[in-house]
Amino acid sequence: MCVALRAILAPPVPVIAALLPTGAAARDVVLTRQETVQIEHRDRTERLRRLSDQALAASPRFFEERVSRGELPATFGTDIPVLRVVFPQRVFFDTDAFEVRAEAQAVIDVVAAALRREASDTAVFIAGHTDDRGSDAYNYALSVKRADSVAQALAARGVRQASVWRVGFGEAIPVVPNTSDTAMGRNRRVEFLFGRKAEAVGVWLAKQEARVCAGTGESQRAECLRAFAALPRVEAAPVRTGREARTLVMPPPSDAVHVLPTIETKNLVAVGPPVPPALVAPERIAPALVPAPPIDRTVVTITRDEPVIIDLREKRVLVERLER
Repeated sequence: MCVALRAILAPPVPVIAALLPTGAAARDVVLTRQETVQIEHRDRTERLRRLSDQALAASPRFFEERVSRGELPATFGTDIPVLRVVFPQRVFFDTDAFEVRAEAQAVIDVVAAALRREASDTAVFIAGHTDDRGSDAYNYALSVKRADSVAQALAARGVRQASVWRVGFGEAIPVVPNTSDTAMGRNRRVEFLFGRKAEAVGVWLAKQEARVCAGTGESQRAECLRAFAALPRVEAAPVRTGREARTLVMPPPSDAVHVLPTIETKNLVAVGPPVPPALVAPERIAPALVPAPPIDRTVVTITRDEPVIIDLREKRVLVERLER
C-alpha cells in the first residue's frame, strides 16, 4: 500500500522535509506504509527531544524498540517502531505517594504538546514501575495509581489526537538490580511508550522478560524472574472512555494483606496471528503427508475504549471485548 505524501504532511515537519525531494520532483513522491511509519517515528522522536530540551532542565532518555509485522494483525503489513521515553520517578512523585508533583507539570505539558501533532491512530501507554521495597502486591497497586495520576493529568490537557492507556508493573520489570539507592531510583520510573498502533505497543510490553535484570548474577536474575512471574497478566486501562470509569486499584496500607490481581474473563481475544500448535506426525505416515495447520490471520484491532490485557507469562496481548 502506498500513502500519498500530502496525506501525512502537516507543516512544519522538519524531519520529513529533510528527507524528501524539493521542486517538481516532490509532486510525484508517494510513500509506502513502511516509509510512512518510519518517517512519523523519526519525527515523533525529534519533536519530543526538541520540546524536552526547550522546556525541561534535564531531558528524558529515549529508546527505540521494534515490533515485527509477523507479530501484528495481517492488515498492518509493516514493522512498527515503538518509542520508549523514560523519566525518573522522582520527577513525578514523592516517596510512597502517587500525587503528581508540581515539578512534573512541565513534563506533562511537553508530552501533551507532542501528542497534539500526532496522527489519530497513535497510541501512548503510560507505564508505572517501582523498586522492590514493599510487597509485590503493594508495589503493583502503587505503580497503577502512579501511572493513572500521570495519565489523568495528560488527559486534562485536552489531548484528543492520540489514545492513552495506563498500566502498572510494580517491581516486576527493573532496568537494573535493586542493589543500591541509585539503582532503586532508576527502577522507580514512569515510561511513555508511543507507537503508530496500540497493538504494537501492547505486543512490545508483553515481551519484556528478555530485559529483566539482563546481565546480572544468577541469584539476582532468579529474584527478578520471580517478581516477573507474579504478574502473569496486567490490565492497561483506557484513560478516556465513553462509559463509566473503571475501578482503579488503590494502594493498601503497608500492614494489610493484599493479593495480586487476577484477570478472569471469557471475553479475551488475542491480538495478531496466533502461534500454530506443534503437529506430531503419525508413526507410519511420512511428515510430508501431514498437512500444515492453517494460520488464523483474523484481524483483531484495539479501539480507544477497550482494556488491553498484557500477558507477561504467555508473551501476548489480549483485548477485553466489552458489551456494547
